[in-house]
Amino acid sequence: MFKIFKVVGTSMSPTFMPGDLILSCSFFKSFITKNSVVIFFDKYYSYVIKRVLFKNNEHLSLKNDNPGTYSHFCEKTLHIKKIEYIALFKFKIKYLRFFLSLLKIKY
Repeated sequence: MFKIFKVVGTSMSPTFMPGDLILSCSFFKSFITKNSVVIFFDKYYSYVIKRVLFKNNEHLSLKNDNPGTYSHFCEKTLHIKKIEYIALFKFKIKYLRFFLSLLKIKY
């Protein structure tokens, strides 16, 4: 399944800025490697996006791209089964609006 997420925080900047859209999918999770960008669900924070720092057969260690931010998700390992999506593509909403206007598609 494909899903689009809108970035709202700064922990992954400059790679992902607030307002960026991320196209992700749930069926490429077996291809997760070091430096993959993954998305998981947390009951307090909703969906969370992080980069894989380390992976073994069962667990992942995660990191932010922004060294100036803190995330408690980066302090502990996460079971690989908690990963719901892997990020495939990032696009900025302003470019999407421009592209849709060229195609004369209403959004």
